[in-house]
Amino acid sequence: MSDENPRLSIVVGGDCSILLRALGRAVGGVELRIHAVSSAAELIARLDELSPDLVFVDADCERPLGLEMCRAVKEHPTTMLVPVVAMSRSSERRLAALAAGADDFVTPHVRRDVFRARVETLARTGAARRKIAAAQLTAEKEQREQIRRMFRRYVSPRIADKILADAELRDQLVTQPDLRTHAVVMFADMRGFTCISERLSPSAVVPLLNEYFSLLTEIAFRHDGTVFHMAGDCLMVGFGVPMPQPDGPERAIRAAREMLASFGQLAQAWKDRHQIETGLGIGIHAGDVVAGNVGSPAYMSYTIIGDTVNVASRLCQRARAGEILFSRALKDLLDARGVELGVLELPPMTLRGRTAPIDIYCVPLERRLEIAS
Repeated sequence: MSDENPRLSIVVGGDCSILLRALGRAVGGVELRIHAVSSAAELIARLDELSPDLVFVDADCERPLGLEMCRAVKEHPTTMLVPVVAMSRSSERRLAALAAGADDFVTPHVRRDVFRARVETLARTGAARRKIAAAQLTAEKEQREQIRRMFRRYVSPRIADKILADAELRDQLVTQPDLRTHAVVMFADMRGFTCISERLSPSAVVPLLNEYFSLLTEIAFRHDGTVFHMAGDCLMVGFGVPMPQPDGPERAIRAAREMLASFGQLAQAWKDRHQIETGLGIGIHAGDVVAGNVGSPAYMSYTIIGDTVNVASRLCQRARAGEILFSRALKDLLDARGVELGVLELPPMTLRGRTAPIDIYCVPLERRLEIAS
C-alpha cells in the first residue's frame, strides 16, 4: 500500500454485496480495492496479484465456498494473519465459519457505522500482526545469518543445516555465552614440520600447509566433526559439540584413521616433490568441555576449552608419526557402544598438575615413522 495513495485490498468470496454497500468506496480515508473470487483455489493461485488486507466470505453459499476460503486463508503461511469476516443469516453457519478460522462475523442487517468501525479495527489489527510477523521473520533471518557466519568456518554443511533447523539449539547458541557439554576432542599434528620449515622457503611451506589443512578439514567435515583450532601445523576437532553426537567416539576414530591414511599419500607426494619426510600424530580424549566465543571485542573465535582439551593435546604431543593415542575415557565409551578396535595398552602417562597418571591406548597400525616434531 502506497503512503501517497493508500489502498485496502479486499477479497470477496460469494455474495457480499450488502457488506460492500455498507463500506462504500473508502474506510478511514483509505481507498478500497475489491476483488471477487469464485473459489479458495483461485484465491491462493492469485495471492501475489490480490495481496489481500481483508477477506469477506458469504457463509450462506450453497456450496461451502465460505468455509473453504476461511480454511484456505488461515492455513496458508502468506495469508494466515489476514483478517477474515464471515457474513451469514444462520447462527450455525456463523459458528462454523469461526471454527474454520474466521476472525469476525456479521449478519446482513448489521448497522453501517458499526460494520465500518469493525472493519477499520480489523484492518489495523491485521496490519499490526503482519508488521510484527515481518519483524520476527527479519530477526530470525538475521539470527540464522549470524549463526551461519559463526559456524561456516567450523562445521560441515550438514551440521550447519541441522543447527539452523533446530530453533531451540539455534537460540541457545546465540543467547548463551557458553555451552557446557560432553565431547570427544581430537588433535592432529604434523611430525617433521620444523625441519620442513628450515629446509624450504616460506613461499614453499604455505602451499604445503594449505594442502595439509584442506585435507584434514575435509575429512573432519565428512565425519561431522567441528574444527575449533587451526594454527601452525596443529588441528583441533570436536565431536558432540555444538550438537550432541552419541556416536562421537566412533566418528573420531574413523576420522583419525582416514586422516592417517590420506595424509600418508600426501606425505609420499611431498617426499617425491621436495625430498622431505613427514607424518601425522593424533591424540583423542573424551570429557566435559565449555564451548563459546573467546577473545576480545576486536576479535572473537568460537572454540572449546577445559581439561579435556588439554589432555587430548598432550596425547597428540606424545603420539608418534602414524599413531593414534587415546585415553581410557574414550576407550570406555567405545566399549560401552560395543566397538572393538583391538587396541594396544601403553604405559600410563603422567600429566603436569595431576596426582595420578592416565591410562592410554593406541590403535595398532602397520607403519610408524620415527620423525621428530
